[in-house]
Amino acid sequence: MSLRTPLCDQLGIDVPILLAPMTAGPSTPELAAAVTRAGGLGILGVTGRTAGDVAAEVRRARELCGGGPIGVNVQLAERTAGAGTPEAMDALLAPFREELGATEAEPAQADPPLALVEAALAAGATVASAALGDPAPLAPLARDAGVPLLAMVSSVAEAVQAVASGADVIVAQGMEAGGHRTTFAPDAGLPLVGTIALVPRVVDAVDVPVVAAGGIMDGRGVAAALVLGAQGAMLGTRFLLAEEAGTPETTRRALGGLADTDTFVTDAVTGRPARWVRNRIASALHEGPPHLGWGAQRAATDPVRRAAAAAGREDLLPMLAGQGAGMAKTVQPAEEIVVEVVTGAVAALRREV
Repeated sequence: MSLRTPLCDQLGIDVPILLAPMTAGPSTPELAAAVTRAGGLGILGVTGRTAGDVAAEVRRARELCGGGPIGVNVQLAERTAGAGTPEAMDALLAPFREELGATEAEPAQADPPLALVEAALAAGATVASAALGDPAPLAPLARDAGVPLLAMVSSVAEAVQAVASGADVIVAQGMEAGGHRTTFAPDAGLPLVGTIALVPRVVDAVDVPVVAAGGIMDGRGVAAALVLGAQGAMLGTRFLLAEEAGTPETTRRALGGLADTDTFVTDAVTGRPARWVRNRIASALHEGPPHLGWGAQRAATDPVRRAAAAAGREDLLPMLAGQGAGMAKTVQPAEEIVVEVVTGAVAALRREV
């Protein structure tokens, strides 16, 4: 039995496994290349980088995977204002900074999302991907480059809008997903629709391939996604334990011991809803004063994050993770993860037949 679907031909891959575009540390050229070498699609999350860095990472990833397909993802969310005040947030975070000996750092240089995608495509990226917003701004770039455009959504309405805006593939993100799930209208709140309910409804609503995301950690999850009508599955949390990922060791240690109830969704850490490990810092922010909005809130919490990572403080490091995090116990090469997932999916589908 083969897992090959029409999506594989569209993306130039052998198995319908996509790497979720985890920004910052976990996303590395080595990780993306390893997933591609295993037959899937490695995707680089590049938000917050410079165009030069992105171009170099794409070239590096394509070199490592022998010129295979590599995707690039950007977050399209614009800065927003929150209801909180800098004074109140500083009062909350000051004791944590003092405890960690955190110091301020110069903000990292970053180019706009469109400039990052342009640089990635010029460097050889074969897939463009949009998160946290309507993909319309990326559609002309993808069309001119002749590459597929993936759009991440968390509701049927967003899926329909994304296709109208030019998306060639829809990634349906269930509420189980780790990280920041897409929402086109953050003021309306984040739809909390589970993967098993969202995927078939999106499949029925659009005429392009659908990729399932959220809570998928092994072959059983991939098999379920395919049975629901998806043509592929996107995994993120599972690859946090890949050897090639830039995941802090503190996070690796924490993930394997998580119970199914040890993550929760809050907008208090970065100013937009995301699924976090329930620890001391995430709980304090969630229960504290209103946040400062997307952009300012992340800047306010960043000194704590950096210092906690350096100190190995599991209780004070904000950690993004999906609900299935505890299902992954060991660090292993990404290619092995893809093989295990594919083998497990084939076995699960055979049992169903």
